[in-house]
Amino acid sequence: MLMLFVGIFTQLAWQQHAALRTHKADLGQMDLAIWNSAHGRLLEEIKGDSLSTRLTDHAEPILILISPIFWLWDDVRALLLLQVLAVALAAIPLFALARDALGPVAALTLAAAWLLNPSLQAAVLSDFHAIPLAVPLILWSFHAIEARHWRQFVLAASLLAAVKEEAALLAAGLGLWALWRTRHDTTSTGRRAGLMLLLAGSAWFALATFVIIPAHGATVHHSPASIYFRRYTALGDTPAAIFKNSLLHPQRLGQILAEPARQRYLAKLVAGFGFLPLPGIESILLALPLILANTLSSYPAQFYGDFHYSAPLIPYMAVAAIWGLQRITQHRPTWLRHLLLIWLIGWAGFMYTHAGRGPGGGAYAAIRPSAHARLLPRFLTQIPRQAAVTATAALEPHLTHRRFIYQFPYGQQAEWALLDVTGDTSMAPGDLYEQVQSMLTTDWGVVDAADGYLLLHRGEANRVIPPAFYDFARTPGAARNNTPPLQFLGLQAHPRARWRLVDVQSQWQVGATFQAGTVRPWLVLRAPDGELLYTYDQSTPPALIWYPPTRWQKGDILHLRSTGLALPHFWVAAAGVVHGPDPSQAAHRLPRELVAPQLPPADANDTLGLVALWQWQARHLRRYEPTLLTSSNLAAQLQPDRHDISASFRAQDGHVYRMTAHVPQNMPAAGQPLDFWLHWQDALPPHVQSFVHLRHQGQIVAQDDGPRRLFWLQPPQQGGNDWREVQIPGDNVASGQRVELVIGLYQPATGQRLALLGPDGQPAGTELVLASWLVPHPPVPDQSCALIPATCVSQPQ
Repeated sequence: MLMLFVGIFTQLAWQQHAALRTHKADLGQMDLAIWNSAHGRLLEEIKGDSLSTRLTDHAEPILILISPIFWLWDDVRALLLLQVLAVALAAIPLFALARDALGPVAALTLAAAWLLNPSLQAAVLSDFHAIPLAVPLILWSFHAIEARHWRQFVLAASLLAAVKEEAALLAAGLGLWALWRTRHDTTSTGRRAGLMLLLAGSAWFALATFVIIPAHGATVHHSPASIYFRRYTALGDTPAAIFKNSLLHPQRLGQILAEPARQRYLAKLVAGFGFLPLPGIESILLALPLILANTLSSYPAQFYGDFHYSAPLIPYMAVAAIWGLQRITQHRPTWLRHLLLIWLIGWAGFMYTHAGRGPGGGAYAAIRPSAHARLLPRFLTQIPRQAAVTATAALEPHLTHRRFIYQFPYGQQAEWALLDVTGDTSMAPGDLYEQVQSMLTTDWGVVDAADGYLLLHRGEANRVIPPAFYDFARTPGAARNNTPPLQFLGLQAHPRARWRLVDVQSQWQVGATFQAGTVRPWLVLRAPDGELLYTYDQSTPPALIWYPPTRWQKGDILHLRSTGLALPHFWVAAAGVVHGPDPSQAAHRLPRELVAPQLPPADANDTLGLVALWQWQARHLRRYEPTLLTSSNLAAQLQPDRHDISASFRAQDGHVYRMTAHVPQNMPAAGQPLDFWLHWQDALPPHVQSFVHLRHQGQIVAQDDGPRRLFWLQPPQQGGNDWREVQIPGDNVASGQRVELVIGLYQPATGQRLALLGPDGQPAGTELVLASWLVPHPPVPDQSCALIPATCVSQPQ
C-alpha cells in the first residue's frame, strides 16, 4: 500500500509541476529558502527586489535540516517526493501503534484508512509546505510514548517543534500526553521527558510567534505581529485581544463554531476514520490549539479541508480511532471488532470516493503537461545555472536553484528574464506587455521566443520578438478567396475547477480580403437575465494585446483565450464579427432562444456554459449555426433536478395566458441565487408583466418583477422562456426557516393583477405558490471564494 501511494502521488505531484501548475507561492519560495540553506545561507529568500528570510512569515528550522536533500538530488521535485514520502511513511508508526493495541488486522485496516484520507492526499498535491512533515513525527512520538522509548520520543517531538511555530504547540501537547501516560510508571524517565517537552515546546512557540517572526516581518509586512493573526479579526486585532475576547466573550467563539461550514469541517476530520475517534477524544484534545486555529479562521482554506492545513490533525484522528476501537471492543466479542473494522474501511472508502485525489477519487484530476509546457526546457537550458533571473509566477519553481530569482516585474537588476505570457503571471496582460516594451527600449534584448515564452537577456542586441513567439495566438493557415475577411470558427470553455474560474477561448480565421481596422472579433458573455459579464473591451485577451490585427496574416487561425473569469452557474456567450457598432450596445436586436449547449460539466461543481453563436454584419445579426432549444429541453439541459407546474391566468378582456414553471427540487442556501424558468405558451402584451416574490412569514424578502427575459432581451409579443433569479437573503431569513416562491401576472400601469385559473377554469386568486422550502445551511466557502469574491457565485449549491 505504501509503494502504491508513493508511486501514484509522486507521479501526480510531478505531473502537476511539469504542467506548470505549481507557483512561486508556495513551492518556489519554499524551494529557494531550502536550497539557500543547503549552501550555507540559512532560510534566505527574496521578497520583491530585496534579499529576505523565510522568518518573515514562519519559523521552520526543519527546512534547514532537510536541505541536504539537494546534495543528493539538486531538483525541486525532490521536495515533492519528500512530502509524499513523509505522509506515506507515517503509516508505519501508525501500524505499529495499532498492532500493539488491537492486533495486525486492525492495524492494517487503519493504515489503509490513513492512505485513503483525502486531507492527506490534498496536502501532498498543494505545492510544498513544511507542515506535512509534522505528520510522521506526531505518530512516531505517540508510538515512542506507548513503547517507552524515551530517547526516540524526545528526538521525534523536538523535530516536530522545529517544523513550524504552531507545531511547537503540538510537541508541547505530546509532552503533556507523556506525563499522563506515565503517571503510574515506577520510573520517572517518561515524566521528565514529558515535562521537558511541555516546557520547551511552549517556550519555543512563544519565542517564535511573538519575537522571531515579528522581528523579521515588521519591515516586510508593516505589522508588529505575525500577519496570520489577521485571520481572526472576529475575535480581536492582536494576539492579546484574541485571547482576551475568547475568555471574556465565549459567545463569539460559539457563534463562529456554530456555523455549518465549520461544523462540517470538524465532521470531515473524524469521518475519515468512521467517527471512531470520538470515543478516544482525549487524543484529539491534544491538537485542540491547531483545531481551533483552523476552525476559527476567517480564511476558508483552513477549514475547507482541501489544502495542507488539515494534514497535522489527521494523525490525532488516527490515534484517537485506535483508542476508540480499543475502548468499544474491550471485553466484547471478536465479531464486534470485525464489524467496526468493516465500518471503518467503509467510511474511509466513502470519503475517498467523495474527495480523494487519486484514481477513482471524487477530486481526482489527471493533469498531463501540454505541448506548451513541454517546450519550457528549451528555454531553461539557455540560462546559466547561477545567473540572476526574473520570471513569471508559474515559471519560478523551475528556476529557483540559484540565489537571485525574482518574480516579474521585480528583479529588473537581474541578468535574465523568462516570461510566459499565457500562464499565471500575477499581472494584468496589458501591464505585462507595457513592461516588456519598456525593457526592450533599454539594454534588454531577445534571446529566444516561442509559443508565448519570451527569454530576454541584458546586453542582447536583438530587440525584435521573433514570429514564433506569437504561435500561442495563431496557427498559420491558407486563406481561401471565397471566405469573409474574418470568420468565426468556434468557442470552447476551459474550467479551472480548483479556483472556480473559466477560460473562454474563441477561434477565428483571417480571410484573403482582411484589412486591419475594418472588422474585429466580438465576444460577449451574459448571465441569463441579461447582465453583462465579459467583453473583450473589459479585459483584452493576451493574444489580442501581443498579436493585434495590424500583425495578422491572411490565413491565420487566431486563438483568443481570456484570462480566468469568475462566471455564475449559468452563462451564455455570443461571438461574431463586428462591422460597425458594438452589438453589446444593441442587445434588443438579438433573436430569441437560440442557444447551443457546449462543455457539459465534468462534475456538479463545474460551471455550465451555454453558447449562442452569431454573425454581426452590416448592422444586423444573422445566426451562425445555432441550435434552437425548446422550453422542455432547455430546462432539461440547465436544470434536470426540477419539478414542473402548469397554470393559466385570465385578463379582464378574457384572454388566457398559459404558463409552465420549471422549479428546482432543492432550494439554494442563504446568500445563493435561486434560478428557475417560466415558459409562456402565449405571447404577453407589453402591458402585462410577471411578478416573482420570495416570502417569509407573509413578508416579501426578495423579488424579481418585470418583462420576461432569457440571456438577451426578447420581443414581448412572442411566447417562450422567461428566466427568473432571486437572491436568497442571508440577513433576514435564517437557515431552517420556511419561505414560499410566489408568481403571478399584473398590469404595471394600474397594479391590477390577473386572475389565476383553477383546474375547473374558474378564478382561484391572483397568485400561484410554486414551492415552499426550508432554507438550507450555507455552502462551505472555498479558497477561491476567499481570494476572489466573484467566484462565490459558482460554489457548489
